[in-house]
Amino acid sequence: MANTLRAEIFQLALHAAPSGIMVVGEQGEIVFANQTLADMFGYGKAELLGRQVEILLPEKLAGMHQHHVARFMREPVARPMGAGKDFDGVTRDGRRFPVEIGLAPAETGMERLVVATVIDISRRKAIEEKLREHEERLEELVEERTRELRDAQREKERVLEHLMQAEKMTAVGTLVSGIGHEINNPLYVALAAAEALTQEQDLAQCHAYGREILKQVQNIAETVKNLSHYAQPSARLDLQPVDVNACVAGAVSLVKRSFDSDRIEIKIFANPVPVIMAKPDEIQQVLFNIVRNGIQAMGDTGLIEIHTACDADRVIVRISDTGAGIAENHLKQVFDPFFTTKGPDEGEGLGLYIVRQILTRYDGMIEAANAAGGGAVFTIRFPVADQQNAKGK
Repeated sequence: MANTLRAEIFQLALHAAPSGIMVVGEQGEIVFANQTLADMFGYGKAELLGRQVEILLPEKLAGMHQHHVARFMREPVARPMGAGKDFDGVTRDGRRFPVEIGLAPAETGMERLVVATVIDISRRKAIEEKLREHEERLEELVEERTRELRDAQREKERVLEHLMQAEKMTAVGTLVSGIGHEINNPLYVALAAAEALTQEQDLAQCHAYGREILKQVQNIAETVKNLSHYAQPSARLDLQPVDVNACVAGAVSLVKRSFDSDRIEIKIFANPVPVIMAKPDEIQQVLFNIVRNGIQAMGDTGLIEIHTACDADRVIVRISDTGAGIAENHLKQVFDPFFTTKGPDEGEGLGLYIVRQILTRYDGMIEAANAAGGGAVFTIRFPVADQQNAKGK
């Protein structure tokens, strides 16, 4: 009586299990199927008993499966759930659906059996498919966004190049207004010496006139060279070693030609510094813009000091002026595009923005501050050539 009750309990448990369970004999016949399995495939329990297990498989797999059953019976090896391949099952009405099968060999005193556990994984497959579709869509979106960012970066670089050149030409306009006498004065001296030379009989005096003409022509050539180097667009070539002290001297020379005032003094305190990797005209543009801003901030009189030094792996240029300084609430804005405290006809607010963009290309940095005694101080730091991973090619 107790054994019968226990058997009934086992039967109830098997039929109530959430997974399909069946027992297959040595010839591939179904000798037991629980209710879950019968419902899964659309059969009654009694209909499955004694039928070949291949009725639950697609027709193409049925013949092959018989060989698998025979081999498994000869060499039974347990295959836990999740360790095997996924298959398609076929319901009574011919609908195919994905299943996962676990196998466990069993033996009675009379025969070998296989206990198969079957799970309908249709929902899991649907979720996996949706995840795959989402992943593909995400990859497409990432690729599309990456292309957009690349295009935006190229456009930004193109616009920056135009802005840099426009800023240069604005400065050139300032230069031209004050450069006439820089060429005319030596030109008049050279013309006068040349005219005197045509009438001079003394050979020694002729040599003196010749030397004077050569000196004045060299002055004119240097002025034109500095101006043309500054005005030309940046060549898209490999970076080259740049002497920062030479760029300081060139920038100051240009500034002096554009601001003809004896009441503004510029002092250079140049120390030996290593070279940096950059484009010389861009470095000169950086220095020119800052010095020009300092002169504009001072008005008609004042002093600009430029110090160069080396600190570990950085070349430092410090430019200070004796102007009114920078308002505290403007210190963090001076490098923003189109920020300016000048009048509407005195600038577009791009000079310091372009300065920072150029420095960023070369892993450089710039800081703006106010000096304790008054005036503004700009500190520029360039990585030395052998430490730099240049960006601006």
